[in-house]
Amino acid sequence: MVTNDRTLHDRGPRVEHPPGHVGGRLFSDAEHPTVLRTAFDVDDYLAHARGRIEFDAERIEVAEDVARDLGFLWRLENSALAETRAMFASWTANEARITAFVTGWGYERYWLARALRDILEASPTPSPTAEDPRGVGAPRLRGVWVERGLPIIAPVVGGLVREPLTAGHMARLAIQEASLQAAERAVRTRLGGEAARVLTEIIDRREEIIRFFRSEAVARIRRSRIEAVTARAHLMRPWAPLRIVGVPEPDEARALTSIFASASDRRRLIDSDAEIGQFLPGNPHPSVNQVTAALRSTRRAHARAGRNHGI
Repeated sequence: MVTNDRTLHDRGPRVEHPPGHVGGRLFSDAEHPTVLRTAFDVDDYLAHARGRIEFDAERIEVAEDVARDLGFLWRLENSALAETRAMFASWTANEARITAFVTGWGYERYWLARALRDILEASPTPSPTAEDPRGVGAPRLRGVWVERGLPIIAPVVGGLVREPLTAGHMARLAIQEASLQAAERAVRTRLGGEAARVLTEIIDRREEIIRFFRSEAVARIRRSRIEAVTARAHLMRPWAPLRIVGVPEPDEARALTSIFASASDRRRLIDSDAEIGQFLPGNPHPSVNQVTAALRSTRRAHARAGRNHGI
């Protein structure tokens, strides 16, 4: 027989729960929010997410060396889905504001990548976007990692670290988006006319994306030591910002050496990394480290080529 006599259930000691808890479980309410909220307006961003960048294909002119660099940047731009899977296979999928933002971020990243591809296809120079036979190992390795490795490892790590893991994801994406913007700014100086206008719009659209990831990362890093330590760990090698889920492109050293040939462009990259690094132990500069390694690799390759030719 079922009874509604609550006295049968009220014989245990009464427990005073802390604010925000109901029946021993943590809930969010208006007076005791449990979700981190920064000043960034996610609703407004989603309402104004932009689509395709229109341009006059007949007025596109891109030199062959610049087209190679744009091809490298196109492959990075085109990696948004892989980055999203890396993030959503972990604890960060529980963060409602982040998952909402990423909906618009993925949409905008698609059209940014499409704009770069359209420039390359409209250019009279041969398009470097086709798969290079020398680089089939990198896409294959990346595919194995994204399709098989991440879905297994990320939930395990996320279950152990839990909420602080999000600080690491936000720090990574803040630096990655800013370093990609710095690379596009460097390439823009070598373009003119319609191609430069399109790349300028890509750069401008990325501003809001960077602002979101930076604000989310800094808020978490400054909130607790464990989140700062987790963010610092996420920026350590072998991870590198200008790569797709950590797997290097076959022409990475050549592309980064070409893109960041100017000292002023490398200086802007240093300043960009510092926006996050200044809040972390050791002030890490992962983008700068990656570009510096590429410059050293290129110099060594040139030195070997010189010795082989008896110079």
